[in-house]
Amino acid sequence: MDVQGGVFRFEQAISGFPQRVREVLQALPDSVKSSVCEVRLRLDQPLMLTCPGQNWFVDAFSRLSNIPRGCLCVTPQDISDAVVAMCSYSVHSHENEMKNGFISLKGGHRAGICGTAVLTDGKISALREITSVNLRIARDIPGAADEVVRRAFRENTGGVLIAGPPSSGKTTILRDLARQLSGGKAGRYVKVAVIDERCELGAVCEGIPQNNMGPCCDILSGYPKGEGILMAVRTLSPQVIICDEIGGGEDVDSMLDGLRCGVRMVVTAHAGSLEELLGKRQIT
Repeated sequence: MDVQGGVFRFEQAISGFPQRVREVLQALPDSVKSSVCEVRLRLDQPLMLTCPGQNWFVDAFSRLSNIPRGCLCVTPQDISDAVVAMCSYSVHSHENEMKNGFISLKGGHRAGICGTAVLTDGKISALREITSVNLRIARDIPGAADEVVRRAFRENTGGVLIAGPPSSGKTTILRDLARQLSGGKAGRYVKVAVIDERCELGAVCEGIPQNNMGPCCDILSGYPKGEGILMAVRTLSPQVIICDEIGGGEDVDSMLDGLRCGVRMVVTAHAGSLEELLGKRQIT
C-alpha cells in the first residue's frame, strides 16, 4: 500500500478515539501511520502500537519507545469514550457484536474488546466493564493474493484454505482475492459471493462497500457464515464463495453443503503451523 493510502486508513480507523489519544496518534510520522496494524488501549496501561515485527509504546509527545515507562497512560474515561464513539453513540445497537468481542467500524476496521462477561443460561449475553480495546486497521493491498490466484485459480483446482496466526494478513489476502476474481484477473470474470460476517471484507456502510470488490462480487454483509453460505448457494449462483475465519461445526457443515453444490470455497483458519491446523476438529 502507498504511504498516502496507509495514512488515510490509519486516520479513518482512529477517528472514534477520544481527542487526547487521537491527537497523539495523528502527530505520528506518516511512515509510522502507514505501517501500523493495531492500536491497543489497555486500562491504566501505556498506549501501544503494533507494526510488522515490532510493538511500540507512545508517549504524550508522539514519540515511540520499546519500553513502557513514561508513555501515555490510558484512562477508564479514554476507553469508555472510545467504545461509545465506535458504536456511533448507540451502544445498544452494537450489543450483539460486543458480546462476541468486537465492534465493526467504517472502512472494514474492527475493534476487539475485552471486559467482564455477563452470562445467561451459561452463554455470554453481554459485556460490561470493558478494560481493553484492540483496534485492527484494515489494509487494502492490491496484489496480496497474486500467488493464490496463480496457483489455485488459473488451474482447475478445488477449494482453498488459507491458514496463519492472528494478524498474519489472511483477511487482506481474501479481500484482494475477491477483487481479483471478480475483476477478471484469473483470466475470466468469476461470480463471487463474500460472506462478510464482521464487515471487514467489503466493509459495507449505509449500503455502500467501502472496499473495491470488483464488478462480479455479491456481498452478504453481517450474515452469520453458516446462514450466508447457504443463502448464497440458494439465491446467487456463485462460482466462488469467500468467508473469513471458519469456526464451529455449523460453519463447516454449511461449507460442505456448498462444496457438494459445485461451488468453490475459499476460507481462512487460525493456525501457526500445519500441525496446529490438522489438530483442529473443524478442519479434519
